[in-house]
Formats: sequence, C-alpha cells, structure tokens
Amino acid sequence: MNWRKQIVPFLAMPLFLVLPPTKSNGQEEVTDEPPEPVPPPVVFSTMLWGKGSSQTFSYAPWDNHAEENATRYEVSATAGFVSKKFAYYGKGTLQFHKAEEIPDEDFIEDENSSAPPPPSPILASCKFQITPGQTKEYILLVAPKNDEEGTANVYVIPFDQASVPTGSFSFSSRASKTLYVQFGKSKFALPPKQAVVKEAQTEENARVIPLKAYLRNGGKYETVLSKEWPHAKGLRGLVYLTETSSGFEVTRIADFPQSIEQSIGYNCPPLISLPEDSKPSDQ
Repeated sequence: MNWRKQIVPFLAMPLFLVLPPTKSNGQEEVTDEPPEPVPPPVVFSTMLWGKGSSQTFSYAPWDNHAEENATRYEVSATAGFVSKKFAYYGKGTLQFHKAEEIPDEDFIEDENSSAPPPPSPILASCKFQITPGQTKEYILLVAPKNDEEGTANVYVIPFDQASVPTGSFSFSSRASKTLYVQFGKSKFALPPKQAVVKEAQTEENARVIPLKAYLRNGGKYETVLSKEWPHAKGLRGLVYLTETSSGFEVTRIADFPQSIEQSIGYNCPPLISLPEDSKPSDQ
C-alpha cells in the first residue's frame, strides 16, 4: 500500500482553527455586567396620625441632604392610608425636610460663588435600629404639631414580616380591663397594653371582615365595639383599641404586601448626575 497516496488527500483538506476572541489592543475582553443591587437596612411607610389630612416632606435615602445633588424623594403622609414603601440607606437617623424648592427671592445665586444654597429646614426626624445584613421594616406615624413651620413628631412602629406575617393583624389595647375580641372567625382575649397577633380568617370570598369587642361584667359579655372593614387576602396590619370617656375607639393600619425591591429609592445612588452646564469648571 502506498501511504503517500492516502495521506496527501487528507493534508489537502482545509483546516479550521477555533481561537479565543481577542481585543485589538491585546487586552482580554471584559463583560460589562451591572453590579448587584444593594438591599437597604430599612424600609418604611408613613401614615398621618392626629389632625390634618396629609403632609409632604422630602428625604435623602443616604442621609446627605446637605449635598446639592443628593438623591431625594418626596414622602406624603396621609390620614387613614399607609403610603408606599421607601428605602433608607443611612446610619439610623432619618430626617424629613421641607419638600418645596427654595424660592428665588430667598436665595440669589452668585455665578462667581461656589457656595451651595442653604439647606432646607428639618421638619421631623426619627431613629431606626440598624442591624448589619438585615432589612427591617417600619411604619412611621406622623403627628403634625400644627405650627407655621409644618413640624411633626414621628412614632416608629416595627412592622417586620416576623412580627406581623402576611394575612395577620397585631392587636393592642389601651383599655383598663381585658377585652374579648372577635375578629372574623377568630376569638381571643386582649389584655391591656399587650399585643396579640391573629390571622384574619373570613368566610370564603368575603370582602369584609367584622370586628367586635366585649367587656365581661358579672359573668355576661357586653358589646362595647362593633365594626366592619373592607378586606382582601394577604392584607396585614395593626389594630389599636382605645378606651375614652365616651366609649371605645378603634384604629386600623392596613398594608398590602410589597417586596423590598419595589420600594421607592431601592438601590439608588447617593448622588444624582448634574447636567454638564451646571458642573463647576476647572479653569
């Protein structure tokens, strides 16, 4: 057998080599992947507490309100409704500032001056407990002071899924005696100044959930409160029962489940990019 006649046709076949892609400048290709989102240590919602219908503030998620190009968002606290969720990346002291822009007559900017405009006034503040590696959720009850400046007190209420799971409500009482509560299908005792968490159990496809509260007098149960609320599956919240001189009052704070990633300000940068014509010149 002539081995030359058999191997020559093989050598005449085209040869394809697969080489790794290279950059024209000799550098390795780098994939431009976006960085992983940064979970905030705190997510909060607001609700107006007391007199008034609503109040609007601004806040900086990174505690850098003094910086001219700090990332800021408006927060509205409304009576009877829980706001959307907001992300907070600061060190633990949240500040609410005046939401309106500073009028031109109050501040005239000198083109030759590098001084920033005066900071907006602080109208309210509160403190959070920060735990590294965890995201805590709070509801902020904003109580206006009804002064000309628009200042307010802020009451911080923990609202984590661990303390109030989806579909459940936390009940608290300021009555002088133990109340006996019927909430949907659930019946339970509610001692003064204690919290009891109960799942909202209703009839199938029910759109309302009844609440009744009783006091026990001489072996009998006296109805002191009767209420019905609109209800939907997955709703969770807080219920406060208060004894007044004229009887009993109830306040419900209800919130639909919302993921942390849907919070306003989630993964936001500390600073926003200024337009080219507003950036200071090096000359």
